[in-house]
Amino acid sequence: MENIKVKIFPAFYGDCFLISIYEEEKVINILIDGGLSKTYEDYLKPILTEIAKNGEELTLLICTHIDSDHIRGLISFLVDNNKDKYINIKEIWFNGFEQIINPNINSDNNIVESDDILIDEIIKKGYEDEFIETTNISVKEGISLSSLIEYGKYGHNTISNKNAIIDSLEKIKISKNVSIKIINPNTDILNRLEKEWQSEMNKKNFYFSIPKNLKLVSSFEFLMSRLKDYYSKETNRISSRDSVKDYLSDLKLEDHSVVNESSISFVLEAYNKKFLFLGDAIIRDKDKCNIIDNIINEYGDSVEFEVIKLPHHGSNCNISKDFINIFKAKEYIFSTNSEKFEHPNMDVIANLILEKTSKIFVFNYPIKKIQIIDREDWKSYYNYQIVARENEKNYLERYF
Repeated sequence: MENIKVKIFPAFYGDCFLISIYEEEKVINILIDGGLSKTYEDYLKPILTEIAKNGEELTLLICTHIDSDHIRGLISFLVDNNKDKYINIKEIWFNGFEQIINPNINSDNNIVESDDILIDEIIKKGYEDEFIETTNISVKEGISLSSLIEYGKYGHNTISNKNAIIDSLEKIKISKNVSIKIINPNTDILNRLEKEWQSEMNKKNFYFSIPKNLKLVSSFEFLMSRLKDYYSKETNRISSRDSVKDYLSDLKLEDHSVVNESSISFVLEAYNKKFLFLGDAIIRDKDKCNIIDNIINEYGDSVEFEVIKLPHHGSNCNISKDFINIFKAKEYIFSTNSEKFEHPNMDVIANLILEKTSKIFVFNYPIKKIQIIDREDWKSYYNYQIVARENEKNYLERYF
């Protein structure tokens, strides 16, 4: 019986998923990230409106990390929802300033005028703007996710007493049939994120004289969203080749973005089925990867997932051969339109193909790389299928 629906929205180069789990008396709705503002306006809002009309709520909203292609759609959503609360949001998980920065960071000195000016400058720039889409939702001064959560008086990280959502938390019971185990980040990663923020602010001659307020909290989000490593596009010339093995690499490249590494990653369990969502996390070799360790410690090394949402849109800087060799899924989700850095990388796809277990590759856009792997001889020999959202569809829905 199919009790679980996963809606995969066209989030451009970002992520946006809605999981609906049907229980006897209610529906558990979990929203994971929001893509860009246009993702919300064109695709997500009509679904949330329909959910609300059916008398349902958002049981949980998860913002995996501070990144414009995950957070901007959520900004637009909460701007709307804070006006009339058209849908009830029971709980929000998000690691922002208050969960990451030591509350004693501020000096005891009087406020330095240059500090106030710097905070205003950071806020004026807003989120990462290199790839911001045209939208009628502008990021005005102070409109950050943290400020909208506070203004809307939503439950925020209540499961951890408003502290960070981290991997040391016990498995979290959401309902009778649903639980979540956090597998990333850990405290070390969040400490590195704090140090990176301090380092960037020191470079800007910040004296840490500003007391904690919404302006400081918002400036943290805006600045961290801009601290990204920009990777070169696919280095190999992408064309049809005779063998899958011609696309292989050792997957030894590594993302150095601590913002990505801080992604809230988790295993969702429902009706004895397991779904792994990895945000933009960084998965290294087994001997130095907290995510692999946490999964094995909780589920063993022979666990099979219904779904693995690949980290960072299928980037070859965010996944290791160890991970691919150890963990298997019935379906692998690639969430990207392939227009930013040409994700997913072909060596990631090739390594997944060579794992001969039966699998389905799920794409929320009909990207060109599908044409390369959509070969009957490969699909038959390596035992895989391909599912892609049609352009005229507002989302791709999978049933479990």
